[in-house]
Amino acid sequence: MGPQTSAFPFDETPMPLWSLLLGALKGNHFLSTLISMLITLVMMLGVNRIVNRFGLSNNQTAMPGYLYLFLVSGYLMAQQLHPVWFFTPLLLLSIERLFSGGPHRKPMAWCFESTFWLSVGSLFYAKGIYFLILIWMIMFILRLFSFRAILASVLGAILPYIFAFGYYFLIDKFTWFADLAIENFVSPVAFFSHTIYSQVYNGIVIFMVFLAILAVVRIMPMVKIITRKYFRIFIWLIVLGIIAALTPYYSLEVVPILAIGAAIVLSRFLNAIRKTIIQEVLFVLLFVLTLAAQFLI
Repeated sequence: MGPQTSAFPFDETPMPLWSLLLGALKGNHFLSTLISMLITLVMMLGVNRIVNRFGLSNNQTAMPGYLYLFLVSGYLMAQQLHPVWFFTPLLLLSIERLFSGGPHRKPMAWCFESTFWLSVGSLFYAKGIYFLILIWMIMFILRLFSFRAILASVLGAILPYIFAFGYYFLIDKFTWFADLAIENFVSPVAFFSHTIYSQVYNGIVIFMVFLAILAVVRIMPMVKIITRKYFRIFIWLIVLGIIAALTPYYSLEVVPILAIGAAIVLSRFLNAIRKTIIQEVLFVLLFVLTLAAQFLI
């Protein structure tokens, strides 16, 4: 069986920024594919940047980016241009802003900026707003959780919607936008009907990510305290993404989000393996699985 069509297609009731993009694309499949590829490239570079900048690897490496590419390429459905592809870079930017604000005594500006960008992303992909939970968890883990920081984060989250509601109020579509936003926030989507290969693929990838998490937990006592916190955050990103995917409100569109944390812990896991041949075998295995998925899922 192939994938089901979503019971709540993003293109039928699009959020404002996604609607603008759809109008600009006008059904141009080539341009849609090109944009999807460019965003994937940006995400590869972004994942590499956050790993190398914040010391999540033993040395400078491009491996996390390649692993991210493999993980998001497993399902053709997830490769298609959809609003999550625009939300995901903004989520990564939100996380990086908080990482940058950690050493500062007055992190309110960083917290505001973090939730602001995430909220802007939710004007592409409405359900992305629920990842505010992750942002607040990061603030707590990095000890940025104060009354002023919370207030700044709340203001950052609501500001894009104040602008959006203000615009639609001026054009006399305030009620329409409110109904659209609520529908996007709460409407379920159809689940993907898996093939035998997709079940095998999922099983192998999940097992590898599970081993990677165990390996990262094992090395945590040997790394800096701040690095432990960063790894905890990306493990929580994986956990929250999986929980979301198990609900009726999310489906395969969360793969680009899940892949951020999975690529980072997998990269650390592979780098921790002393025998190069084992590293290469596991890396090639993931590549082959992804390649086969293009034809079998």
